[in-house]
Amino acid sequence: MLDFLGVTEHFSCMENTPFSFPALFRDMAGEAVSLDGVIFSGSIVSANQEMVEISIEKGESSNEVIFSFPALPEGRWSYNVLVQADDGSQRILFSGYISVLGVSRVAQLAGGPPMKNRTLLVAMPGEATMRLRMEWMATTAAQAFAYHALQASKNAHADAEMASQAAKTATDAAATAATRAEEAEGYAGSALASKRAAAASEAAAGTSATNAARDAKSANDAKTAVESLAATWPETVNNGKQQIIEARNEAVTAIQDKQADSVLAVGRASQTAQQNIASAQADAVSAVQEAEEEAQGTITPLVQRAETAKEAIDQAEGRINTAATNAATSATSAANSATEAQQALAAIPQVDASGNMTIPGGLTAAGAINANGGVNIPLAVGAPTDTGAVNRLHAAGLAGVTDIFSQHAYLNTGSITATGTAATTALIPGQYAQVRVPAGTHSTIVFPFTGPNGQHNYSNFAGFSIPWRILGAGKITIGIGRGSKTTRSDLTLDSYSVIPGNNLAHNSGEILDITFDNIRDTQRNGYTVRVREIYALTAADGWKVKTTTSFIPASHNEPIPSIVNKIIYHQRTQYKFESEYISYGSLYLLTGGGQTVQLHKIAAVRGVNAFETGVGISSIVTDLPGNASGDVYMQVGSAVRTLYQPGNINPVYYALEALARNDIEAEETADFVDINIPL
Repeated sequence: MLDFLGVTEHFSCMENTPFSFPALFRDMAGEAVSLDGVIFSGSIVSANQEMVEISIEKGESSNEVIFSFPALPEGRWSYNVLVQADDGSQRILFSGYISVLGVSRVAQLAGGPPMKNRTLLVAMPGEATMRLRMEWMATTAAQAFAYHALQASKNAHADAEMASQAAKTATDAAATAATRAEEAEGYAGSALASKRAAAASEAAAGTSATNAARDAKSANDAKTAVESLAATWPETVNNGKQQIIEARNEAVTAIQDKQADSVLAVGRASQTAQQNIASAQADAVSAVQEAEEEAQGTITPLVQRAETAKEAIDQAEGRINTAATNAATSATSAANSATEAQQALAAIPQVDASGNMTIPGGLTAAGAINANGGVNIPLAVGAPTDTGAVNRLHAAGLAGVTDIFSQHAYLNTGSITATGTAATTALIPGQYAQVRVPAGTHSTIVFPFTGPNGQHNYSNFAGFSIPWRILGAGKITIGIGRGSKTTRSDLTLDSYSVIPGNNLAHNSGEILDITFDNIRDTQRNGYTVRVREIYALTAADGWKVKTTTSFIPASHNEPIPSIVNKIIYHQRTQYKFESEYISYGSLYLLTGGGQTVQLHKIAAVRGVNAFETGVGISSIVTDLPGNASGDVYMQVGSAVRTLYQPGNINPVYYALEALARNDIEAEETADFVDINIPL
C-alpha cells in the first residue's frame, strides 16, 4: 500500500440514521498491534462545506478502534480518517465517499450480498515501510437497517394473515354449531310427532270402549224384552232364554275382545310413544351437548388466537405508523436537501455561450496562471527519497511500469488437445487458436501455456489474464498453485473437469471452476455465473468447495459468455499458510458490448502462495457442449502473468477492485464431493 497516501474505501448508510463499526489492526503476521499513544481523527464534509466530526474511540482490546458516524441526510458525502504522525502532522489513514440512501431503496439493500469481513492494508506512523492490516465489516450499515425493516413488514403481514385465518375458522365453527342445533330441533320435532300418535291411539281405544258399552246396552234391552214375554209365552221362554244366553255370550265375547284390543292398542301406543319420546329426548340432548362442546372446543382457542392476532396487529400497526412517520421525516429531509442542492448549483458560476466562466472576486493562486487557463503548482525542492519514488510510481500506475511487471505466457498451439470431432486451428502460432465443435457433439479442450519465466523455489506469481471467448454454454477450469491436478474429459457441466491430484498440496494449491449456462433471466435482464473453488486448509479438514453465484446485468443483444473478452485473476499479496479461510484474491470477467460496466467481479477466492507454485498456471481446460442447430466456436489467446512489485504487493489487484463492479450475490461452502457424470 502507498505510504501515507491513504486507502480509498466507499460505503453506504441509511439516511438520518447514525452508525458505527469497529476496526482491528494487525501486523502482516496476523498479530495484534497496540494503538496506545496513536491519535486518530476524522471528519465529514457536509453539503455547505461544514466539517462534521467523526467520533473515534479505542475499543476493548488494544488493537481495536471504533468509528462512529453521525446521522446524515440522503446524498453523497466525502470523509477522511487521519492519524497523527510522530512529527505532529496529520496523515490520511483512509478516505472516500459515503452514499447516504433513502428509505425507498430499503428492499434493494436488504437483498444484497451477505456480510463479510473486509481487510485493508494501511500505513501507520513510524517506520515508513511498515504496513498494517485493518479489518472491518464491509457490508454497509444501510443493508442491516433495511433487513430489519423488511423483516418487520413481513412479520406484520404474517400477523394479519394469521388473524384472517383465525376469523375464518371461527366462522366455520359457528356454522357447524348452527347445523347441530338444527339437527337437535329435528329430533325434538320427531318426539312431538310420536307423542301426537300416542294420543291418537288412546282416542281410538276410547272409541272402541264406547262401542262395546253400546252393544252391552242393546243386549240388556233384549233381555228385558224376553223376560216380559216369558209370562205370556212359556214355550218361547226357553227359546228366548237360549237366544238370550247366546246373545249374552256373544255380547260378552265381543265386549271382552274389544276391551282386550283396546287395552293392547293403548299399551302398545303408550309404550311406542314413551320409547320414541325418550329416544328423541336423549338424541336431542346428546346432539345439543355435542354441538355445544365442539363449538366451545373450537371457538375457545380461536378466540384466544384472534385476541393474540389482534395484539400482533396492533403492534404491527404501531410499527407501520412509526415507519410512516420516519418516511415522512425522510421525505422532508430529502426535500430540504434538494433545496440546498439547488441553491448550491445556482451559486456555482455558469459557463456562457463562448465557454467563459466569470468568478466573482477574481482568481488568486500561488502559481502563475498558464496559457491553458490552469494553475502551475510548484513541487517541493529536493530529490525524492527511495520511498517517495516508489510511492509516486505506485500512485501514477504508469502503463509502461505495469508492463514491466507482466510476463507473457504463450499459448502452445502445437500441443492443444480436444476430444470428439472438434477441430483446432492455430490462427497465430504461439499466440491465438480457434476450436470448432460440430453441431450436436461435445469436446473437452486442454490449452497449455509456455514461455520463459525467471523462477526457482519462488515464482512471484500474483495473477493472470487470459483472452477467452465461447459462443454458448460451457465452462473454463483453471488449476493454480502448488501440486498436481487430474483432468477428466467429456463430463456434464455440473461435473468437475479438474480435481485435486494425489499430491495437490493442502493450503497451497486450488482449482477454479467457472460455469456459464447461457440462459438469460428475462425478469432480471441478465445472466447467472457460477464459480466453484476447490481448496483445503489442512489435510485433517479435507477438501472443501466454495460456490459463488454472481449475476451480470446484460441485454438480449449482449449474451454471456459471448461478450467475454478475458478471464482475470489477481491477488493482493501472497497467501499465508493460515488455518482459517481468508480471501486474498478475486476473479473477474472483462466484457465487451454496449454495457456501462465492462469489469465484473464474480468471486472472492483464497489465493495461493508463491512457494514452489511453478509459474502459477500451466494450462486451462474448457468444456464445450455442441449446439444442435450448428457448429460452436471458441477462441483462446496467450495469457499474461503478473508478478509482485516491491514489498510483495500487487497494485493491479487494488486497481481492479476499484474499477470492477461487485456482481457477487451468494456464497456457500461445503465439503467437496466429486461429481463425475459422463455425457
